[in-house]
Amino acid sequence: MQKIHDFHSIIDRLTTSQRISNRVPRNYGIDVELYTNEIHLLDIVEKYPQYNLSEIATRIQMSKMAISALAKKLQAKGLLEIKQGRNKKELICTLTPRGEVAVATHAAYHKMEDIFLTEKLSKYTEQELQLVEGFLEDYAQYLEMYAKDPTML
Repeated sequence: MQKIHDFHSIIDRLTTSQRISNRVPRNYGIDVELYTNEIHLLDIVEKYPQYNLSEIATRIQMSKMAISALAKKLQAKGLLEIKQGRNKKELICTLTPRGEVAVATHAAYHKMEDIFLTEKLSKYTEQELQLVEGFLEDYAQYLEMYAKDPTML
């Protein structure tokens, strides 16, 4: 008989840690601290400069209203410029030089994080890492199915 594990406690611990981390503003080489959602919006603008705010909202699965408010907040901080696109309703964002510094610093942060995590994970065998990766992939697929049909159980 297979043992039943308390997977929810593991997932809850991961999500709680992530939420706590996301609530802490960070300095990305500029004179303004940014929250995770702010720096990630700047990242998206840098990676997809042709996207309008509606396309960005779709890509990161946030409402257009939330993205618009976040973009205006970043514009007020001097990190984004918001311009009219091909028509009056379309708004396109571009990074200011300070926004570019923040994005570059964020990328450097992720490189350092990768080095740190690689070192931490080196104590596990390839088999153990594949097991964890497989579990997380299965769980992600379950959540996606559940999001489409909450009555699936």
